[in-house]
Amino acid sequence: MFEGKSQEELVTLTQRETMAVAIGKELAAFLLEEQVARDPAAEPTEASSTCCPKCGRPGTPAADERQDLLERTVTTRAGEIALQRQRFACVPCRIFFFRSTFGSG
Repeated sequence: MFEGKSQEELVTLTQRETMAVAIGKELAAFLLEEQVARDPAAEPTEASSTCCPKCGRPGTPAADERQDLLERTVTTRAGEIALQRQRFACVPCRIFFFRSTFGSG
């Protein structure tokens, strides 16, 4: 239960508590990363749902279907998680951008 630690290594309540909290944070980060990966906003099917932050026009996906999405690391309360997001381009403004939020709620 405690990553292969033996009873001899976890003698005090503080040692056990520290290990339990560390495992809890790892589990929370894993679950959050998995949930974010399934969010439809990570790779929207319609570019019109993602608009340029400068001009408000719909963005164009910067990567085609054969390319992997860019991976970013973000720090959350659960710890660092990796997420992949589609990058968009606005040709008139000559910028690249990411959708600013994931799903509502």
